[in-house]
Amino acid sequence: MSGGSVAFGHEDLGRELSDAEFLTQVRWLSATSNADLLQAVAAGRLDKFWRTWSKSVTTRVDRKQRQKRIANRSALWPWSDSREHPAKAVWTLIEKADWPKLSRWARQQLSNSDAWSDVNTPFQLLALADVLLSGELVDVDIALPVWRLALTWAIELSLHQSGPEGCELSPERRLLLCGELPWVLGQIFAGVEGVAEFKELGQQSLRNELIELTDGDGTPAVSLLAHFPQWLSSLTRSVEVGGIFSESLLDGESLLRFEDVLTKAVMLLDRDGNMLISTDGRSLTSKRNESTASIATPTVAMLLRASELVGLNETSLAAESLRFREFVARHGSSDKFKSDTFAESPDERPIVTDSDLPALQSDWADWACMRNWWHADANTAIVVHNSPKVELEISLFGVPVFGGEWELSVQLDGKPLAIDQDWKCICWTSDPDMDYMELQIEWPEGPMLCRQVMLSRKDHFLVIADAVSRAGGQRVDLQSTFPLRRGVKAKADMPTREVRVTAGDVKARCFPVALPDDRLLSTVGSFDAEANAIKLTQASSSEGLYAPIVIDWSPKRAAREAEWRTLTVTEDRRKLTPWEAAGHRLRLGDLHLVLFRSLDGSTESRSVLGLHTDKESVIAQFNNKGYVLPIVSVEA
Repeated sequence: MSGGSVAFGHEDLGRELSDAEFLTQVRWLSATSNADLLQAVAAGRLDKFWRTWSKSVTTRVDRKQRQKRIANRSALWPWSDSREHPAKAVWTLIEKADWPKLSRWARQQLSNSDAWSDVNTPFQLLALADVLLSGELVDVDIALPVWRLALTWAIELSLHQSGPEGCELSPERRLLLCGELPWVLGQIFAGVEGVAEFKELGQQSLRNELIELTDGDGTPAVSLLAHFPQWLSSLTRSVEVGGIFSESLLDGESLLRFEDVLTKAVMLLDRDGNMLISTDGRSLTSKRNESTASIATPTVAMLLRASELVGLNETSLAAESLRFREFVARHGSSDKFKSDTFAESPDERPIVTDSDLPALQSDWADWACMRNWWHADANTAIVVHNSPKVELEISLFGVPVFGGEWELSVQLDGKPLAIDQDWKCICWTSDPDMDYMELQIEWPEGPMLCRQVMLSRKDHFLVIADAVSRAGGQRVDLQSTFPLRRGVKAKADMPTREVRVTAGDVKARCFPVALPDDRLLSTVGSFDAEANAIKLTQASSSEGLYAPIVIDWSPKRAAREAEWRTLTVTEDRRKLTPWEAAGHRLRLGDLHLVLFRSLDGSTESRSVLGLHTDKESVIAQFNNKGYVLPIVSVEA
């Protein structure tokens, strides 16, 4: 070991020293540093040091894996170009291979003792590490300032890595600072004292964050959703670096967990390959071109690379769907895409098992994703319920349409009901026909609120509903608001209470089936389009109410006339009041739905339009022979 003062965990950074003096002050580990390097340092031979150090890195890397990283420029993930990169000034130089300018920039930064006050410094350091790893810097005069700045910043990072401020960071930034950077820099600067502990802490942080921020099936914590692409790309880059240096980052449980996380991430992609949960504010895609419907965005490329790194093969529908997107983006058509497992729709597969279904729900994470299939044009509904507010993200044919807070306001006898509890998922079911979830809040001596979401897997319709029960003799007034994504247009139909929504080439029809279909028929309630939302109001004179909405976007039913009405519900030939049980039907072309909800808690069998049931909730459909077939039935 050399006797210098520059090492990981040491505060002496030798900023005022020349490059030759700096090298002599670095505490080199003789066990991991070859004799030629130590001799070059002692002799002040900068050129020989750089050749020897570069060679020492090259001998430790898998050259094919390194070349793949260079070709992908993975530090760019998940940004589409350098203009979006947090370290765009540095990354632009790297993209242009303008090494002299990069070197001059690095030399200037060496005198900056306050670099870590800049939020972009970690990304700049990651970019420098990528250049050093690539082996593209050859000239010592250009390379050494870059190498020295990277080492200086890495040592500064090691001084603060275990500080308490890490707990206050967002998940993706904590993973970058405490996990990825120590792991990557620890591999690059393997010959410097203290680096082993630095790298080990990075590896442990990466594994811990993966396990602690995901459920046992790979579902990410709700706190990750807004940062999920960045968090996942940081983890993917780290796994890739482990492969380059033939040192596995993940194994056992952590490796299996990462595979599950990747599968869950694919469920969240919209048509263009962006994650629904983190694309607020994006404008809608342009009108769809059938031959290029799937686009290999940086997020798709990152997920595809991650699936390759962990060995997800053709048996993984998630991985195959990524390969399908990439193939279409590259060739402009899916005609020659070959896969034994992937199909563009579930109907094209001879057998669909529960493990094939792209849906998730986690009580631990407090959110769920409903999706009808793995294709880019799939219909998706994401429901987040970790607070008194419910967040709703819905894409139709892969196009984001609804997104934001699904607002609910309830008044009892004119007094607002304070909804200050977290919603709990009391029912979740997923099968080849549909995904369904039900949320609930209840008060021991007061009302109970329920929210339902059901996405059909075999057709293009969605049922969302609010229910109020156990309100006593009080009048109930309910208002429910469905947020629209930016750029989505909504327009109320004049003859009926239907609202039509347009998002790019996708058109949806919304029906408030508990209100009269004809606008000329007076009712206490409304269903209208606003600037950025659709709003439903509904009232009941006592006890409770059921307020369902059916959304349909089937192209073959787009021009068909719709009719709906409230049904009579009976029990032992007695006609029930609307606050005891509610039934409604909707007929739209070949779609004929029946919606039923028991509101008084009774378990007695009840009848509505040919349906006899003792269930609390039923969503059913008439088949072509006139039989009512339940799609979902929920016990009381």
